[in-house]
Amino acid sequence: MKKKKCFRITVLFFMVFILTVTGCSAQQNQEKLANKLNNGDSSVLDFYRQYSSFTDPGEYEYLYENLPDSLPELCRLIKSQTIHPMGELPSYRDQIPEERTDEALKYPTVKSILKGLLSYDSSGLIRNRKPADRLILGCRHNAILLASILKYRGIPARVRCGHVNYLRPGFNMSHTICEVWNENDKRWMLVDPSTNMIDFSSEKFDFSNDLWLKMQNKEIDPKQYGFPGRYTGLVSIIGKISPDLASILGTEYPINQYAPILEYAFQDDKQLTSKHIETLNRISELMKSIDADNISKLQDIYNNTPEIQITKTFERVTTNAENNTSIKESSINKPIIEFVDIPAGTFTMGSPDDEEGRVDDEVQHEVTLSAFKMSKYPVTFEQFDMFCEATGRTKPSGRKRGNLPVSQVTWYDATAFAEWMGCRLPTEAEWEYAARANTTTPFYTGDCLTSEQANFNGKKPYTNCKKSENRKKSLAVGSFPPNAFGLYDMHGNILEWCSDWYGEYDLKETSNPKGPETGELKILRGGGWREPARECRSAYRGAGTPPGNRGAGMSFRLVKDE
Repeated sequence: MKKKKCFRITVLFFMVFILTVTGCSAQQNQEKLANKLNNGDSSVLDFYRQYSSFTDPGEYEYLYENLPDSLPELCRLIKSQTIHPMGELPSYRDQIPEERTDEALKYPTVKSILKGLLSYDSSGLIRNRKPADRLILGCRHNAILLASILKYRGIPARVRCGHVNYLRPGFNMSHTICEVWNENDKRWMLVDPSTNMIDFSSEKFDFSNDLWLKMQNKEIDPKQYGFPGRYTGLVSIIGKISPDLASILGTEYPINQYAPILEYAFQDDKQLTSKHIETLNRISELMKSIDADNISKLQDIYNNTPEIQITKTFERVTTNAENNTSIKESSINKPIIEFVDIPAGTFTMGSPDDEEGRVDDEVQHEVTLSAFKMSKYPVTFEQFDMFCEATGRTKPSGRKRGNLPVSQVTWYDATAFAEWMGCRLPTEAEWEYAARANTTTPFYTGDCLTSEQANFNGKKPYTNCKKSENRKKSLAVGSFPPNAFGLYDMHGNILEWCSDWYGEYDLKETSNPKGPETGELKILRGGGWREPARECRSAYRGAGTPPGNRGAGMSFRLVKDE
């Protein structure tokens, strides 16, 4: 029977309850389940029946209507749609042009795979597809296609990343398979659509978490795991944990994307800190039992640990043999961000005692900053949506998007986007220095702020200033004149995350301060469309906000070092 298409729901929301109030804290979002569920309970199984952003076939779902019921036949059908780029492509060189060798990156989602197959042969998913009409794809693509078809049928399925011992004698190859729910036996079984192995022994597949723990206990030789000639050892073992975790949480990332923690493994295993190891140990233990309670805990760890979030993208390097030069080619499109040069300088941070609306945490002190570049505008929905599409993240809510400042993003979301762009969030000192643009008044516009100068609650003006319009919504970035540095929307329109933890200013830290090393709250600056004028002042700090908050008025802008 055809299963009604479901849209992807955030893991924790789906399994616990749906929160309808925006701006709630991460602690509320990740509240513990009232009753711990086991692997066979309906909430977990229902979650793995849902399409993810990568397994959703979109308008090509109709191609699933008349496929074989038998799992072995289904796996054979899937394999007849693809040719592995390394294991099989050399045998078809006379039928497939050279330029198609690296086409796997063109098909990150099931929807794109189905569209690509139809572009070569409109018959759909057919057993007798000609080699020239197949796509050059690997095990991850076969796995997400199988998972997608099974989800369409209402069968719980999830993609798993690990290593197998049956592809190359005496070696454990990096590989991606599926776990499929066996309703008769009430258990998960292993299925490899790339080799048509059904319900095979777990002795043939090392889950990412199990292998990490075995390595920690010195039970294995890491050099026997990976992909010979490309990567082995720690790189392969750590490289599987984050995508496997993300897949469990509902997002099956492409193979060219990775988490920042992998960069430590590329350098040397001694670069992993005790905190890294502790985090990986915690994740690996929780992944032993994928029940609702542990999924909730894993989601919490993932959301609060940027180094394990998949935000990086490998770049393909092409070499010119004639002059021995290499050119890096970006594998995905990224938005164009306009930056403004902010000069080095010294300024007085905070507000004077007699400034109206002043809060006690705005203690004045002198700060010196190095030069940096800051994005001219807050990040927009259009720009952030490109990030979501490239990384498989769920897009933040918002009926109107485009050139409006993105909102409902957590500090973790903002940090992930910044790292993806090769940038970072501004420090609180950088933000205030850039906002002031060499002014010392409450606003860079002077002693007053009006609705002709910024988008805020003009019905609540600053002291001794006239009331003006309250538009009650965000506006397109750049709708008002910039400050003297050429930056737009530094007062009002949208709140902006800074990198710092909230705390009292360290008056001794006067050169490029970065705030407290630890904390519970992060800084939002600038005020938004709903804030009164006094909360849009250059010095206003807002008393901090939990980094997991996803409020309707929370956004950010980027900084690059000179």
